[in-house]
Amino acid sequence: MGSGVLIALDWGTTHVRAALLGADGQALEERNGESGVGHFTAAEFEARFDELTEGWPNVPAVACGMVGSRQGWHEAKYLECPASTDELAGALSSFKVGERLVTIVPGLTVRHKASGHDVMRGEEAQLAGLIAREPDFSGTVVLPGTHSKWARLDSGRIVDFQTYMTGEIYSALSKHTILSHSIDDSGAPLDDTAFRVAFGDVFFTNGSDWSRFFGIRAGQLIVGEGLGEGAAKLSGTLIGAEFAAAVKDGFDDLSLTIIASGELGRLYAAGAQVLAWEVTVYKGTDLVWPALFSIAQAANLMELNL
Repeated sequence: MGSGVLIALDWGTTHVRAALLGADGQALEERNGESGVGHFTAAEFEARFDELTEGWPNVPAVACGMVGSRQGWHEAKYLECPASTDELAGALSSFKVGERLVTIVPGLTVRHKASGHDVMRGEEAQLAGLIAREPDFSGTVVLPGTHSKWARLDSGRIVDFQTYMTGEIYSALSKHTILSHSIDDSGAPLDDTAFRVAFGDVFFTNGSDWSRFFGIRAGQLIVGEGLGEGAAKLSGTLIGAEFAAAVKDGFDDLSLTIIASGELGRLYAAGAQVLAWEVTVYKGTDLVWPALFSIAQAANLMELNL
């Protein structure tokens, strides 16, 4: 193994990834484990950290994600937008584990007149990773998920964002309503045509027709539509409503950078293509190590090496 200069941790609600990074920012070794956020004590977080970094050199560590939440290891306060990589680096929360310096990247917050306060924690690292790749990036970025984030970047600064609870609403409707009998939850790829039709229908009515949800069930009862088509229609309806809301909220520059992977990234790209938007897709996990290395450089963490 080469000489490591930084330990990077992507510490979410359920899983944690750790990497020993070399002087060029590339991962020399990666390890994975269960997160513990929400039920670990401080001593248990430290034990998990020691387990993940066993045998690695005594170099600084920088972490992002829910590990810095109020239910995490150490709370890292939210930083107000607009925010740059340098500003994230200047607001790190630091503490010691033995002789090793550990720092946590702050989340971000913004206030809107209509909807009030909004927050993100973890997604800011993926946005910082995009900035590390494209330092002068300007445009709209969506990070799909349980709580989808639409962000606006201007010349490498995160200037605004808005959260939409699309993934959580999908889970609630598909598991805890009459639609639970209408949805294929096997994880199989969704029917592309059904998704695009549902997406377009709801987007161009600005998400106003709530009868569409029960129509998914009725269509199966009357004309025998399959469970796969039901899942595609529900996804298309919810994601179409999300796009319509985002456009109304000002994320309307007709091009979209998507930070996602797998089926979810494909669906958001398909939705943007229905609208004839220009689409660029990045895999989120590919952006975190460059982000944390960039933030560590801006904070001079490798020089400290305490």
